Amino acid sequence: MKTTSWVIREKATGKVLLETFDKRKVEALNVAKYEAVPILEYLGSLNSPRSN
Repeated sequence: MKTTSWVIREKATGKVLLETFDKRKVEALNVAKYEAVPILEYLGSLNSPRSN
């Protein structure tokens, strides 16, 4: 399945900044500070049990 959008989040905090449909933004991302998570992966992680 083709990824159509990504969630951009800060690596240090896990805070979500935005959702983008623009692959060029994902390719230009500062990967030292941020990560682009495919939307289906991100949504699936919301339903998984979290470890404390």
